[in-house]
Amino acid sequence: MIEKYFQLGVRYQWQKPPNVDGPRDGKIVESTRPSSPLTYIGLGSVVSPALMTTHVSMIGLQMRMPIQYQWLDYAPGRIARVPAGPYDILTGFMSGCIIARWVDRGVTYVGHVGTVEADPDTNRAVKRAFAFAMRPGTTGFNPFLAWRDELPDLARRFNPPKDARVLALVTARGDFYSVPLLFDGPNEWYCGGAKRVPAISHDTLKLFMLRED
Repeated sequence: MIEKYFQLGVRYQWQKPPNVDGPRDGKIVESTRPSSPLTYIGLGSVVSPALMTTHVSMIGLQMRMPIQYQWLDYAPGRIARVPAGPYDILTGFMSGCIIARWVDRGVTYVGHVGTVEADPDTNRAVKRAFAFAMRPGTTGFNPFLAWRDELPDLARRFNPPKDARVLALVTARGDFYSVPLLFDGPNEWYCGGAKRVPAISHDTLKLFMLRED
């Protein structure tokens, strides 16, 4: 499980796959973008307390090591989904979208409910569409909310301050994590850590999706 690699100060070379733009019609669609290489490239000057006393090899990292994962698209105004397993799933960048996990006809899926900043009509439509399509037992989480209040302080720990973004991580065993990345130049990122987030239950999630903002 790759959450152990997402510790404060670990640096990666990575290019986020592009968003999938198209009709904002609330449909559930298959994720189509391939995963892009995520490569460990060393440590920065700000690191977690654990990495001050433990060599990165103890958590399984080696220089230029590729991190295996499955990418899940962000499709604004739609719900992109990908079958779960065998790799952990990453998606983003997050600013308020819900990431959900459900089972349909024996297949476990992870989906990105594609809300859009400053577009309440699209958000209302895509959330209602997902609410009425939700399978029994669906759970989810809001990755951005887990770090929202801490991102400014996290960015200022670096000199100069870094632009912080948030990824969602869903492990193969179904755990939810929120992972901040801090921009360090073209295709280079500092990790800000990884925070495990409790799952939102089916009923609470459905009420949230139907709530009028």
